[in-house]
Amino acid sequence: MKADALMQSIETWLKQLAAELREGHTQGFVGFLEKMGRFPRYSARNTLLILLQRPDATLVAGMKRWNELGRRVRKGERAIAILAPTLKRVEVVDEETGEVREERQIVGFHTAYVFDVSQTEGAPLEPARVPASEDALLYAQLAAACPVPVEEGLLRAGMVGKTDGKRIVLAADLSPAHKAETLLHEWAHVLLHFDGARREARVKELEAEATAYAAGRQLGLTMESSRDYILHWQGTVEGLEGALERIMRGAREILEALPAQPERGGSIEGKDQGAAGAAPFLLAR
Repeated sequence: MKADALMQSIETWLKQLAAELREGHTQGFVGFLEKMGRFPRYSARNTLLILLQRPDATLVAGMKRWNELGRRVRKGERAIAILAPTLKRVEVVDEETGEVREERQIVGFHTAYVFDVSQTEGAPLEPARVPASEDALLYAQLAAACPVPVEEGLLRAGMVGKTDGKRIVLAADLSPAHKAETLLHEWAHVLLHFDGARREARVKELEAEATAYAAGRQLGLTMESSRDYILHWQGTVEGLEGALERIMRGAREILEALPAQPERGGSIEGKDQGAAGAAPFLLAR
């Protein structure tokens, strides 16, 4: 499948999703967020492409990487098409020093192919450990990994958490599970909404709760209150795509801040080798 066709399938899905959300239907969006947590190293676009082609995918890699792991793609299996950046080496002159250095810049995108573990056979992989399910332990791990101090205290009625970007305060009377869910929400605000960009409050709340949902479900939390936040989305298709990329980035940063957590499916490739921010696509090997 050509890159243009992949882009078109993404646009079609985004339009459908935006229409569903405007009508108050959150099932499609919440379902995507739940599965998105399987692929924290992929962009929202590539995660979407994987799930559109193989909804039951859990762990994907390129054929070369599977071979390195002692597994082979079974004959007749259909590859999953994703997007990878096309890079070109260019010379850049430093305006201050006059020094000429070589950089790789993105000039477009091309189709790359991966396969799910269910499409392979061979040497067994190391069994994945089960995420910690004890709520108090998980909350403690999250609080320790959070990049800003986490405090507990008394908040005004109806408020369970808040942040100014420099610290997070949670209501002290919450259960451990609710504290963990609220911490994820406020942590997402810290990561996504203190960059100086102007966004509507309802968009910030959607992005924060969607990020928390994607990360929380991967960590074993129920995230039962998330649908209420997600119902508030009334944005455009363009805004939705941008939000998905920020949500994906936020969930990835949270999950990767927990080195003691078990290995979570998704990708056994390396991290994205493209330009950070400019092309959040995983390079298939």
